[in-house]
Amino acid sequence: MNKIISLCQRLSQAAAMIGGVILLLTSLLITIEVVLRKVFTISMGGADEISSYALAISCSFSFAFALFQKAHIRIDVLYNKCPEFIKHILDMLSMALLGVYMTVLSYYGFRVFLISFLKGSTANTPLHTPLWIPQLIWIIGLWGFAISIGVILFSSIFSFIKKDLTTVQILSGATTLKEEIEKETVVSDISGLKACGGEK
Repeated sequence: MNKIISLCQRLSQAAAMIGGVILLLTSLLITIEVVLRKVFTISMGGADEISSYALAISCSFSFAFALFQKAHIRIDVLYNKCPEFIKHILDMLSMALLGVYMTVLSYYGFRVFLISFLKGSTANTPLHTPLWIPQLIWIIGLWGFAISIGVILFSSIFSFIKKDLTTVQILSGATTLKEEIEKETVVSDISGLKACGGEK
C-alpha cells in the first residue's frame, strides 16, 4: 500500500508541474496577445478561449497534489476540540464525503465529454475547438484526484483497523498547528539562506 501511495504522490506532483507549465505558457500567450493589440492593433484570436481551458485543466491537475500536501481548506474550530479517536473518525469521514463528491463530479464530467465527442461539438469561437479535447484532459485530472482520494481513504481505514493511528493522521488528518509552524520555519530558513548567498 505504501508503494501505491508513493506512486500516487509522484504522479500528482508531475501532474501539478504540468499544470504549472500550462499556466506559464498561457500567461506568455496572453502577454503576446496584449502586446500585439496595444502596439500593432492586431489579435491572434483565441487567447481568451485557450486561457479558460488552461485554467480548468491546471486546476484539475493540481487537486491531487494539494490533497497530498494537505493544502485544501478545512474548518477545524470544533475539530481541534475533539478527542484524538474522534478526530480520526472525522478525518476518514471527510475523505469519504470528498470521494463521493468527486465520484459524482467525475461521472457527470465524463457524460459531458462523451456527449461532446459523440455529437462532434465544437466551441462557438473562431478556433472552433472540438470540445471533447479540453474536456477529456480536464476529466483525466478529476479521475486522478478521485483515485488519490480512494487510495488515501482505504489506506487510512486499513491503518485504523490495525490501530496505527499515527499513519491515519499522516494520511488523512488535518495539518496541525505544529506542522504549519515547521513548514513556515523551513520556508523562512530557505529564504534566509538565499538572501545570505545573494549578499555574498
